Amino acid sequence: MKKNLIALAIASAIAAPVAMADAPTLYGQLNLNYAKIDGQDGTVNSTDSRMGVKGSEDLGDGLKAVYGIEFSIDTVADGSGASLSARNQYLGLAGGFGTVLMGRHDTPTKMTQVTDLFPDGAADIKNLTNGLDSAEIRATDVLAYVSPSFGGVKVLAAAVLDEDKTNNWNNVAVTYGSTKDGLYLAAAYQEADMDITYVRVGAQYKTGGLITSVMYQDNSGNDTAEGNFTQLQAGYKIGKFMPKVKYVMTSNDTTNSDEDAFAVGLNYSLGKKTTAYIYMADRQDVGKADAEYILGMVHKF
Repeated sequence: MKKNLIALAIASAIAAPVAMADAPTLYGQLNLNYAKIDGQDGTVNSTDSRMGVKGSEDLGDGLKAVYGIEFSIDTVADGSGASLSARNQYLGLAGGFGTVLMGRHDTPTKMTQVTDLFPDGAADIKNLTNGLDSAEIRATDVLAYVSPSFGGVKVLAAAVLDEDKTNNWNNVAVTYGSTKDGLYLAAAYQEADMDITYVRVGAQYKTGGLITSVMYQDNSGNDTAEGNFTQLQAGYKIGKFMPKVKYVMTSNDTTNSDEDAFAVGLNYSLGKKTTAYIYMADRQDVGKADAEYILGMVHKF
């Protein structure tokens, strides 16, 4: 997300600038939709609606303190459910050396994703990969670093230092270019204490109204979700319209199954910050419900 807190640090891997203003900035998005699964009643959902505060302080000599606090907001939660949950929350320093931060944060593997044309819903990567999405981590106890750009190349590194010493992670990634325009390339390696490793590579090309991407991930050493998946996406903006498609092929070694899933949709720009969307996600082969149809609107502020 363009105004995501991670733009101050780890998401600088996708060329988002460090915030320049000293005053805190309030930002977020509301994403509401109607979803209908074959054979079931329709529901109204809040899909990763969020709100956050981010900012920085100029410390002199080219050094800045950067910070951010972000929460998910469930705008349709009833009295028995939690309406707020923590997202990325951090404090760090930025300068000519890069950016260092501590707190709760997406890992470099998660943040090196190509642009997701179907984010935060039924066709999000975590819902189409047959249980192989466990590298999609927003971890606590993170110590992270993002290098400056060296000819378009950036290095990301993070350690997750879990207090109980049973779930420590080490993660390193390299990116080239930007997801905003032109060619973007990324590779990440992530390892946990329990001999679980994830390797992810991705490529994206964006020019004019066209955006295409491919992402591959291999999981090994994880008895509950070992295997690999390949995600293909394409979209083309024509005026206010953007037809889009996603196709995911999975090979789950744990369940000895090769499956696929796909989504087809259309965005319509209502304004600079407001988009209406409609899409269909077919996830039956990856252990989800029958085909799901979603109609919604997202507004960013």
